[in-house]
Amino acid sequence: MTDMLAFDADPVLREARATSEERRRVRRALFAADPATPEAEVHRDDLRRLDERLTGILDDPQHRSAIELALDEQARTLRIAAESRRESERRRRALEGADAIVARAIAGGRSLTASERTSAAALRDDAGLREDAGAGRSDWRAAVTTSARRDVVLDALGALRLREARRQLRDGLLLTDRMTGIIAEALPAVLRGAPVLLVGETGGAKTALAEHLARQAVGHEPELVSGYGDITSAQLIGTHELRAEGGATVSAFVPGPLLRAMTEGRPVILDELNAMPAEFLKRLNRILQLRPGDVLGVQEDAGREVRIAPGFAILATANEQTPHRYRGLDRLSAELVNRFGANAYRVHYPDTGLGYEEFPAENALLAAAAVADPHGRLPDELSVDELLRVARAAFISQQVFAGEHGEGFGEFVSTEREIDGRPGLEEAVLAPRTLVAVLQKVAGSAGSVSLDRALTRFVEGVMHREDRRVLALILAGQGFRIG
Repeated sequence: MTDMLAFDADPVLREARATSEERRRVRRALFAADPATPEAEVHRDDLRRLDERLTGILDDPQHRSAIELALDEQARTLRIAAESRRESERRRRALEGADAIVARAIAGGRSLTASERTSAAALRDDAGLREDAGAGRSDWRAAVTTSARRDVVLDALGALRLREARRQLRDGLLLTDRMTGIIAEALPAVLRGAPVLLVGETGGAKTALAEHLARQAVGHEPELVSGYGDITSAQLIGTHELRAEGGATVSAFVPGPLLRAMTEGRPVILDELNAMPAEFLKRLNRILQLRPGDVLGVQEDAGREVRIAPGFAILATANEQTPHRYRGLDRLSAELVNRFGANAYRVHYPDTGLGYEEFPAENALLAAAAVADPHGRLPDELSVDELLRVARAAFISQQVFAGEHGEGFGEFVSTEREIDGRPGLEEAVLAPRTLVAVLQKVAGSAGSVSLDRALTRFVEGVMHREDRRVLALILAGQGFRIG
């Protein structure tokens, strides 16, 4: 029995585990109920019944021995998983230490010293970026002696990763490898005060990525300006307002978000840049050339000069420019885009580049992290199978929306659209943020809303008729009942 790691391996252990989990749910329900209500009395009766069932299992010496052996083995595997996680955290801290050395040099406007280069290289070696960097590490893998133990170690590592992903998502951004790569490359630019442009399809976390970069660069909340067609340059930089002072009406200049960010040394995020009016974009051409320490003459305030404080940087987001979607967006001029230089990044949907039949691991992690509890447990309202199927449906819809016409994806693109080079979805997609919203609706419904129903509501809310048909086809292909 010592090699049997999962409680599911024995009927008695399965019953003990199921009873314990039900007891946990009842205790939570009792804690939330008014003690004087009939509802609370029902919960107390259920709790007594479950306690009696657990006691009956534990009173049998054979059952108690089996549970103790299973718990001992589970504790050993959790220690193995924890050691693996500590190794990963040590490598992450080493990388962050190397990045911090580089960031300090960038913030000081200088090159690395010889000692700093040596220290940064040593930290990166410690993180395992070189092939010969493995000596001296704890070999936790040697403790994985059976396939059963391996499976539980992987499960435990998955739960730890899920808890981490849940925390990241609640902080605003799931740090996939692709996102981490953009952050590592773009952060030095933000620290220098150089502008950064993030381009991608709707719902792909461009704004969340910009906010993460801004906070990581200066540790303060950025100014956020959402693009809309009638915003003016004066509203962004500042304008004069009439105020009553001492019985008289006077005109006072009130700084806008862009000028506040400059004077306070904070990044500013220009969200949906290509939805902003041409008047402001022309003015922005000059502003994008400014860096901390430079001086801006504020035309709206009689030419008053403002010195830009350290910490200021512009992070802009823009949706893809296609002739078939994102109405009301103008094409960004080549002159404006060139101001961002090499600091323009394309933010792809999760799992971009995978084939139709491949497993969309990033969408699946996002789906699970959206609904997991602080311990990494998934809610009763959603099964693992449902999460995997909806993650795959999201992945397919994202690739079709982005214009993937390859094998498998092409079945969702009409002949007419394929000839015209148009995507199979014009306006709607099960984007990452939509996926999170749908799943959280189900998880937060206490079982009153099924995933089929939530996805049906999503499809029904799509305005484009052909998009509704394609989305329903994609979801039906993953076993969901739409309609």
